[in-house]
Amino acid sequence: MFAVAAVVLALGMIASAYLLSTVDYAPKVDVSDITSTPNIYVSSQPPQHVLSVSGTASQSVTPDLLTVQISIETQDENAQQSMEDNAEVSEEVRNELNAVGVEEDEIKTVSYRVDVVRNSSYVCNKGCHYVWEVVGYKTTHILSVRTTDLDSGGAIIDAAGSAGENEVFIDYVYFGLQDETERELKKSLLKKAGEEAESKAQSIAEGLGTTLGKVVQASESYYYPTPYYYERAYDYAMGAEAAVPTSLSPGEVEVSATVSAGYELNN
Repeated sequence: MFAVAAVVLALGMIASAYLLSTVDYAPKVDVSDITSTPNIYVSSQPPQHVLSVSGTASQSVTPDLLTVQISIETQDENAQQSMEDNAEVSEEVRNELNAVGVEEDEIKTVSYRVDVVRNSSYVCNKGCHYVWEVVGYKTTHILSVRTTDLDSGGAIIDAAGSAGENEVFIDYVYFGLQDETERELKKSLLKKAGEEAESKAQSIAEGLGTTLGKVVQASESYYYPTPYYYERAYDYAMGAEAAVPTSLSPGEVEVSATVSAGYELNN
């Protein structure tokens, strides 16, 4: 009895599996009118013969933007006093910068923070360990000066350094490009890099005795130099007391773009 039931059950499962295997579960999509099914993607077999190449274009350009980052640091046993001292020095820095022609809208706050300052000592009393002691609070106000007057770099550094007493530091001086200038240059370099990649691909295809098909993949990269951070020194903030005014030369900015592409090869 049980054996017969088991045979019947097994035959039923086999029949069900066969019926399921013959059912077409793929959605019935009408792709003749693509506007009616905008989210449908019809794929094809990936090409078997793909030629991968890359092209690079670079250009040296004259900077049109000067950026100077300035840090103002004050420390006191009392957090409120540290903040008040920082506000006083920061105001003095702004006044000195205004005096050499820097406009207020060219001075921006990058960051502002108050940190606890601790000293550590290693003591040995029933075991050795470090003991941390709060000794004060340090307020740091970071300003960024961005101007198109490239000849003002030395004056900005000296003006900032003349404020405070070993409390003002120059983080970096950077000659770069304005946003619009960089955008236009990037588009131009990417176009040239793409043309270089296609030219390479065509030359290779001719050498192989074939022709190029459509582009099946593409990517791009872009290089633009980043600001250089100076090694800080305690006597860096010489300011107006320096015997010789600071002088800066902008030089040129090297910018490059690379386009990588894959082409089908016709048989």
